[in-house]
Amino acid sequence: MPTLEKVIDAYVASSPTLDRASLARLEFWCERLGNQDINTITPENVDDALVALAERGRLRPRRGKPTQGAGEPYKGSTLNRYLSTLGTVFKYARRLRLIPRAHVSPTRGIERAPEPTDPDRYLRPEEVDRLLAVARVVDRKWGKLPALITLAFHTGLRVGNLTALRWQDVDLDARTASVRRTKNGDPIVAALTGACVTELKRLPDKHPDALVFAGRSASRAHAWRRLWARTCEEAGLPGRNFHQLRHGCGSALATAGVGQAQIMAVMGHKTLTASARYMHSNVDDRRAVVDKVFG
Repeated sequence: MPTLEKVIDAYVASSPTLDRASLARLEFWCERLGNQDINTITPENVDDALVALAERGRLRPRRGKPTQGAGEPYKGSTLNRYLSTLGTVFKYARRLRLIPRAHVSPTRGIERAPEPTDPDRYLRPEEVDRLLAVARVVDRKWGKLPALITLAFHTGLRVGNLTALRWQDVDLDARTASVRRTKNGDPIVAALTGACVTELKRLPDKHPDALVFAGRSASRAHAWRRLWARTCEEAGLPGRNFHQLRHGCGSALATAGVGQAQIMAVMGHKTLTASARYMHSNVDDRRAVVDKVFG
């Protein structure tokens, strides 16, 4: 039976789109439980590791030196992401028949950390409008940031999927964008709104093999993060990260009354838990409306 470390190595090799945060979480699990056979890991092992993680808190990277504690505790949402990442590894192992299909993942049944609603975690429509207005003025050279923002907010696609899009993946007539491999390992066809199509039609170089959000080279994505940070600063939204556009999409769908199953389909979620956070947003918005009307 392979060790957890070997399974994680195989999972990483088969998932080239994993971001740095996901890789860091996988590295943690390798350090804590990597030498154990995957079928011997128990819920107690996982729970002990999460307790140790919570006690350690965030790490501060130091150039050329070992990382050290930042003195800041992890949020409940972060701890839950560590748990979900490990659960994904066990799903991968089950798919490869490395463990029996009847095997119960040691992550199942572990109580998830509470996640209080954080309004700063989502970008609301009016905030996105501000970002777009600023981006149209600030982005004078690249000229693609408004399109990138619009697609992220309207489709809910992760930025890694957006920056990997090629024009051959986009059908402006059918108003679709096809992602061949998502974070969950499955393809997804995202529906494009009229605003998305309008922004995309403005972009140059629609050669099928060219990246939609390329920089000077058609085969390399543009380094857009500094431009995004400047846009946020000028829009009065400093420190916001691009992933909040994805969360904003889910929140906007829930606020509009879209059902959880449909949100799962749009966002590419595999579990109800992943989309449940947006349903809490829906309740909060409804409560605000009721309070405004009835006091």
